[in-house]
Amino acid sequence: MAELKDYALEVDITLARKAISAMGRIAIKLEDASERCVLCFHELIRTKVAAQFVIEETVIVIRDIFRQYPNRYESIIKDLCSHLKQLDN
Repeated sequence: MAELKDYALEVDITLARKAISAMGRIAIKLEDASERCVLCFHELIRTKVAAQFVIEETVIVIRDIFRQYPNRYESIIKDLCSHLKQLDN
């Protein structure tokens, strides 16, 4: 998970998006790993260097996680809402 998180902060936008997407797929397919994935997403969006594409891709992935695990991980909503101004897509 740590390696994917490092890739998510890369300069290469395509690689970063794929890393975030991979973490999301892991969270959806492996319930035991979902907590760690969501914590990584929390850390990604809280960092000062989080680029717009990181926030956008995280929103997409979190949406799918919310669908898979309703009424869980709602604490991340506050952090996502604080970045609404950065979202274009």
